[in-house]
Amino acid sequence: MRVAILETVKTNGGFEQEFDRLIINELKRQGHTPILYLPENSKLSIDFDIPIEYMSGGEIVDYEGAGKIKKIWLSIQRENRRVKWFDSAYKKACKKEIDAIVLTTATYRYLRSLHRSKLKDSPIPIIFIFLGVNPHEKPKFIRQAQKCLSYRNIKLKITTLRDDFKESALSNVELIKPPVLVPAEIKVNNHLMYKEPIRIGFFGHYRKGEKDIEGIINAFVKSGMTHKAELIIQAAPTMPEDAVDLDRIMNKYQNKAGITFIKGKLYGQKWYSILSSMDVLFLPYSDKRYLYNWSAVYFNALGLYKSVLVTKFLNPEILSAYDVGIEVDLQDLNHMSVQIHDFLEQYEKKIPIYQNNLDRVNRDFGTENFLYNILK
Repeated sequence: MRVAILETVKTNGGFEQEFDRLIINELKRQGHTPILYLPENSKLSIDFDIPIEYMSGGEIVDYEGAGKIKKIWLSIQRENRRVKWFDSAYKKACKKEIDAIVLTTATYRYLRSLHRSKLKDSPIPIIFIFLGVNPHEKPKFIRQAQKCLSYRNIKLKITTLRDDFKESALSNVELIKPPVLVPAEIKVNNHLMYKEPIRIGFFGHYRKGEKDIEGIINAFVKSGMTHKAELIIQAAPTMPEDAVDLDRIMNKYQNKAGITFIKGKLYGQKWYSILSSMDVLFLPYSDKRYLYNWSAVYFNALGLYKSVLVTKFLNPEILSAYDVGIEVDLQDLNHMSVQIHDFLEQYEKKIPIYQNNLDRVNRDFGTENFLYNILK
C-alpha cells in the first residue's frame, strides 16, 4: 500500500513526530510505501527519509512562545488552515496515487474542520487516530463522530486501554490498543539481568507543587535500600521559580548516598538513551486524565523492557493484566517507603516474572498489531 501520513503539528523533540516515525518505520518494515504530507513551507524537526508532498493553505501554525490571547487567535487560524490542508489532501486523494491517508494525533477539532472540507467525500480511506478521549472531550467527540457517519471513507480509531463507547453505538469508531514505543536509534536489551545498584529513573520537567520530588527522595532514603539501589532524578525546571526550588532540593540531597541528579532537559536520542540505561522507571503521575489517555513514557518503559513504579491513576489496566512492577501510594510517604523497600527486596527474585510479562506486553502491544489495526 501507498500510505500518506498527514502531519499538521510541529513540535521540537515532541511525541507527535516520534509517533509518526513509529508508524512510518513499521509501514516500511511491512513492505508498504509511506509518504509524508506537510502544509506548504513547513519543516519538521525529524527527517523520516521518505518522499514529502506539500498541502496548499499556509504553513503549520506554531504555538511556541505564544501568550493566552495570541493562542486563541492562532487556534482560529489553525482551524481555518486545516480546512484548506484537508481540501488540498482531497485533491491528491482523487488522483488515487495513494491508497490511504492517516492523521496520527487527531482531536475532535479535526472532525470539526473535516465537516467544512471536501476531504469528507474522499474516494480513499481517511484514517484519524485519536490518543484517547477523556470525559470532558467525550460529548464533543461523539457529536462530531455522529456527523461523520454518512462519510463513507472516514474511519475513526481511538487508541485506548478502556471501552468508554459501548453506549454510543458509533459504527465509524473503532477502539484499538496503543503501541509500545521503541525509538529507532536505541537497541533494546530485551533480556533482563540483575545487577546492583538497581537504577531507578525519575524523569520529567519539574513544576513546584506538581510532583513531590522531596517526598519521593525521603521515601526512597527511608526505605533503607540505598546500598542496593540508586534513584536518578532529572532536574529540569519549567519556570524560574521552579529552578529556585529545585536548586534547594539538589543542594539538600546531592551528597546523599544513592541519590543522583541529571541537570537539564533531555530530547531525542539523549532522552531515550537515559531511559534505556535504567532498570526501573518511577512514573508518579497522578493526573486523572491518565485514566483515559495512555502515557507515552509508560509505553516507552514497556517497549524498553523496564519494570515500573506507578500510581493508581496511570493506565491501571496494565498492572491489572501484566506483572511488570507495582503501584505506589503517593498520599502516604511512609507506606510508599515500605512499598519501595519490598519491591527492591524482591526485585532479583521477580526478574523471571517481569521478563515473562514484558514479553507478553511487547507481543500484545507490538507495532505490527498496531499497524494492522490502523489499516484494516
